[in-house]
Amino acid sequence: MKKQIQIISILIMVVMTGCVKTNLTDLNVNPDQPLSTNPNYVFNFVLQQGMGNYGSDVTMEQWNIMNWMMFMAERDGMEPGKEYRVPGGKDAFWREQYTNTLSNAQLIVDMAADDPGMVNMKAAAEIWQVYIFQVITDLWGDIPYSEALKGMTENELTPAYDSQEDIYLALIEKLKTATASFDPSEQFFDPESDMVYEGDMDQWKMFGYSLLLRVATRINQVDYNTYSEVIEYLKDRPLFTNQGDAAIFPFNSVRKNHLWETMFRNESTVQNNPSKFFVDLVIECEDPRAKVYFEAAPLSFLPFIDEYKGVPNLLPNNSTEWENYNLNNSLGVEGEWGDISKIGEWFLNNDTPGVIMNYSEVCFLLAEASINGLWDEDATELLKQGVRASMEFYNLYANEDNMISDTEINTYLATITEANLEEIITQKWLTFAYEQGFEAFAEYRRTGFPQLVDYFGDPVSQEAFPKRVPYPYSEYTLNNSNYNNAIENQGPDDEFTKLWWDK
Repeated sequence: MKKQIQIISILIMVVMTGCVKTNLTDLNVNPDQPLSTNPNYVFNFVLQQGMGNYGSDVTMEQWNIMNWMMFMAERDGMEPGKEYRVPGGKDAFWREQYTNTLSNAQLIVDMAADDPGMVNMKAAAEIWQVYIFQVITDLWGDIPYSEALKGMTENELTPAYDSQEDIYLALIEKLKTATASFDPSEQFFDPESDMVYEGDMDQWKMFGYSLLLRVATRINQVDYNTYSEVIEYLKDRPLFTNQGDAAIFPFNSVRKNHLWETMFRNESTVQNNPSKFFVDLVIECEDPRAKVYFEAAPLSFLPFIDEYKGVPNLLPNNSTEWENYNLNNSLGVEGEWGDISKIGEWFLNNDTPGVIMNYSEVCFLLAEASINGLWDEDATELLKQGVRASMEFYNLYANEDNMISDTEINTYLATITEANLEEIITQKWLTFAYEQGFEAFAEYRRTGFPQLVDYFGDPVSQEAFPKRVPYPYSEYTLNNSNYNNAIENQGPDDEFTKLWWDK
């Protein structure tokens, strides 16, 4: 891991500073000492890497987790008994997030140890580390944490695994400390290097506290005392108050949105479309976001083809029910799969923004705290604020075809009369569509909502539904002793072992 970190750091300096004539003896440096570099370059790099890469993120999240969570479904169905495939990109995702994101963010933290003037840079780097660590532990459970980022400074290349309980308590404390440490009298990252907030440390502070709300809520079924203490702590701290506060990553023609890359790089072989469960849920509720989430089925000009139609979930590929899909040939129309919807055009631009944490999510988290008696605002009003925020967020990047009018928003909100956990989490699930599959997966395991059903309307089998992702093979081969300790502590290394907070 040490060599990988050094190589990445060297590449960052070469790319950012251009070609410089170098004496080869300059490279004869102590490999156990951190390389000196501009923290702005490193921060720019770790933000990009934290958003994932095409090869790992697509095979990990888009083609697997999104199917598990029924945002998407695979045409022609799944092989019986293999409805939930283990993500093929899990090893690459683990490696990239530890080596590229977390370890390089640690370079900033280590540099700040010798430079008190970097206190704000350290705080933002640590907030980003918490964001990434939560994603990783929510996917795998027990993971290397306390020893994970010491490869360069202490030559620790086989880090021990920490229990998820210990990790979560540590993440909460790190967020409190880091977010409270911002000092407006000290320097911060250049606006060009901070692609999320353009160098605005007040926004990073607000993100840190909002992320703390997410982290604490995840464990409220197993550690209610810590959850309630955090909610009380946050009452005097700034949280997101509008969409302008949200943590959004600006994908563009260079750093392309992964879903856009997936659809257009593999257009001839794409096998996933919006799921029947997703489409039916949105249409039955007369949700105006339908025109954002889905494209009208090409054959819907025919009176007996629905405007929006999804691909069946969990339907075996040998089922005769597939005779009711892909009707082009039987109708004498050129093309294939003209009777089902594609993912909405809103999501299929290379610059569709990447959501890290939206204002709508904060509203839903506070609504849940309200129904638990821990937050003074009205839960139903918070729920409605979250739904409105979701629709208005889509409008920020919409065109005339998928713009949601104020009348449509108000009409839909009028149907929400009372907040309960199922409604809150279902609305949150809708806002996670296509972009935040990891969060949807975590919240489903935590709450059991939305109530996922198969093609025939039967609830999904909880015995068959994945509870986690198996560890990468590299941990078995390169960190075997600690890997075995983790299995002894947590349970078998398969997709059916529950995580600590999953009750």
